[in-house]
Amino acid sequence: MNNRTVNSSLRLSATLLLAGQLLYIVVTQFHADGPANNHPVVFAEYARSGSWTAVHVGQFAAMAILLAGLLALRPELDAHTATTGWAARFGAASAVVALALYGALQAVDGIANKQADIAWVSAPDAEKAARFASAEAVRWIEWGILAGAALIGLGYGWVAWSTRSLRAVLAPHAAT
Repeated sequence: MNNRTVNSSLRLSATLLLAGQLLYIVVTQFHADGPANNHPVVFAEYARSGSWTAVHVGQFAAMAILLAGLLALRPELDAHTATTGWAARFGAASAVVALALYGALQAVDGIANKQADIAWVSAPDAEKAARFASAEAVRWIEWGILAGAALIGLGYGWVAWSTRSLRAVLAPHAAT
């Protein structure tokens, strides 16, 4: 891979990573805020939020852009050795899995949570306890998906870091 291609790949990656992160920060400013573990308070706030679903769609779009920035690194990693090529393919697959998990997270958080919270807030008194239990169950599913997505993200970061380190040890001239 020539220097022009590497520079183009790195520039595209950096642009997408920065744009995705900045968009995520901006969109998240509109996210309803409240004590996450005080479910009665935060569920009522989520139910009242008029922008809840749009914020989560925006967060998903931002994450897709950010992960596209990671995927844009693949050609640079893929070009050096079989080991870095394998790691680049593994990293690309991990990024796709992470985006799928993040999509599931945003669907649960942005839609299922909102609907469960609205159902709880608007339920007749006789149904409130059952609706609240349902809203908590949806919340815990959200947390489970978040934990899985975080593990995939950490795995990708570890592979990218260890590949670069391995290249530096095995072929110092290739790591620069």
